[in-house]
Amino acid sequence: MAMRTSTERVALGDSGDGGDEPSDGRFRLVVAVYAGALLAGVVSVAAVLTAFVRGPLPAVYAAGFVGGFVGGLALAAADPRLPVRLGRTLGRRAAVVVPTVPFVVIWFAPLEAAVDAVALWAVITVFVSGYVLSQLAGNRYVDAVTTGEPAERWRWTPPGSPIVDALLAGIWLVIGIGDAVTGSPAQGLLWLSLAVFWMVSCLVEGRWSFGPGRERCEIQFYKTGLVKRRPYTKAFVPWRDVNHVRLREGELVIDRGLRDVRFDRDELEDPEAVLEAIDRRIASAVA
Repeated sequence: MAMRTSTERVALGDSGDGGDEPSDGRFRLVVAVYAGALLAGVVSVAAVLTAFVRGPLPAVYAAGFVGGFVGGLALAAADPRLPVRLGRTLGRRAAVVVPTVPFVVIWFAPLEAAVDAVALWAVITVFVSGYVLSQLAGNRYVDAVTTGEPAERWRWTPPGSPIVDALLAGIWLVIGIGDAVTGSPAQGLLWLSLAVFWMVSCLVEGRWSFGPGRERCEIQFYKTGLVKRRPYTKAFVPWRDVNHVRLREGELVIDRGLRDVRFDRDELEDPEAVLEAIDRRIASAVA
């Protein structure tokens, strides 16, 4: 497929934000949990570092979590466009988990055990809730820019190796159990959390050939663009962003500026047919 001019790119339409309706309850709940975990971690670490703990540390953490939870719930309810704005770009979705970095630095710093424990718990809770939040926001953005039923559907098998994934999870489980038994419960908790998160992500993203929602893995064509759907997550590629589509060395490559989307032949039943369908879709939009 040849490169397109700017005029042709405009003709493909602009996938507007949409998303003026109120955010759903699940999204608001995850925002509240994320805000609660973040504020609780900040307050607890600050309380320990400044020796300003006037009561048990769990009480300080609980107070911070409740405050953040209420604030996050109010923010999500007051801003109906928050899910779509947050899920519009990869950078915004990734920024949600950036607050874990200071906690990681604090955990690795040579500080007292209480600070390490609080920082590690903050890393786990903020990262997990932030990951869930970013995925929900991405799905909400895709729903906002794709309306109705897809014009075409193509079967897609997400890439992954169940044996390798299970081996990695097993290694982290063994390391975590070993650390916990040998007197390093904090490190053990980190490795065990990583193993559980990895296994859950394999199911959520469809990298394993079993599990609920596996039949929903497919490529969908809408008027505004292409959706790469996994069991519980979606990724959107606007037609206006596609510069070039081609088959190369057994891969279907969709160029979109500095990034591209790739599908191996093993992931698609008929990559040539998918390529022709993309060509037809873009030609029809330009016409």
